[in-house]
Amino acid sequence: MDNRSRLFVFGILAIFASVLFACKGKQEKTEVKTEVVSRGPVIASFKCQASIRPANIVAVINALRNTVTAVYKKPGDWVEKGELIMQLDKKPLQDEIATLNNQIQQKENALEKIRLNGRSISLDLNHNEDAKEARIDNMRNSLEQQEKLLEAGGTSQARVDQIKQNLALAESDLNNQAEKNAIRLQQLEMDERNLELQITSFKKSLNTQRSILQKTEVKAPVSGTLLELAGNVGDYVSLDQAMVKIADGNTFKIVATAGINKLHAIQPGGEAEVTVNNQELKGTIGQVYVEDNSESVSFDVFVAEKDQQKLADAENVELLVKANDKENVLRIRKLPGMALTKHLDVLLQKETEVIRTEIVLGTIGKDYCEIISGVKEGDVILVEDPSKKLAL
Repeated sequence: MDNRSRLFVFGILAIFASVLFACKGKQEKTEVKTEVVSRGPVIASFKCQASIRPANIVAVINALRNTVTAVYKKPGDWVEKGELIMQLDKKPLQDEIATLNNQIQQKENALEKIRLNGRSISLDLNHNEDAKEARIDNMRNSLEQQEKLLEAGGTSQARVDQIKQNLALAESDLNNQAEKNAIRLQQLEMDERNLELQITSFKKSLNTQRSILQKTEVKAPVSGTLLELAGNVGDYVSLDQAMVKIADGNTFKIVATAGINKLHAIQPGGEAEVTVNNQELKGTIGQVYVEDNSESVSFDVFVAEKDQQKLADAENVELLVKANDKENVLRIRKLPGMALTKHLDVLLQKETEVIRTEIVLGTIGKDYCEIISGVKEGDVILVEDPSKKLAL
């Protein structure tokens, strides 16, 4: 159809629409829209009440039983990461650290003394062994000489036997002495290792106490709003108690609510459309919360990390949850009144004539409405907007 023909058809449609609605018109006035039936997706969604909140609440847990000595911030204050919030009593830890340092010094002195004694004893033992070995060498030389003299008749067998007996006793004594020396040196090594183990244990305790001492300075682990404090100056803080709670100022989520009748469409992992400051963002449904006997459901919605700052700067937020979608269906653009009815009267161009017909709507989407029956793709129709009917 060329442009002239299209203008002719639209002119006829306009005339017929004027005549038709003029006939009805003394009783009501109607706004009419010209639409072309197309094919494509229709995505249905529903609006939910929503607000932006921190995605993470970060707590600092107390690692020791202690009391508060100073408080530098109060709930509601903004704190930067690493900023000092409160101070716990550190004197008992400082005293314990001083005691451990003294014990380590004493043990190290004792270890050095054992090492020096070990060196001295080792020298003495070696000297005694050397002396015994020298005596044995002399006895062996003497025995060799006496045996030669015995052959020449210059000494007696009894003399040779006596030297042999003394040599055997000396060799046995040397062996016993060497074994005793080895045992003595092993004992010294064991004493040295025990002291080394004690020193290592004390140093581990010292490092632990120093680490705990650092935790007496309660600092913000993240930048954000301070929500809670464990207490005021002088208050006792129990072990494993949360000393501070901070709403992380870098990550956000959207907390939304809807009627319980929408629960079937609100599922973890589902899609949502978030509008902040006139920008549309893609959201994903997280945890869903349903209370017994409640008429509403609440749920979390998260946006991509790259969009987090947009939530931080948002003045308002709108949330649409995707409830249903149709692909490649007949559709027309949505008019506000189409959400009020599923049946619409329209004027339809059929070749050379204009007829009045009824169309049946299916899924009502955000921008388009699905047409179940009444027209086909490419049809040009005039649609009455049901929301614009005004009685005269």
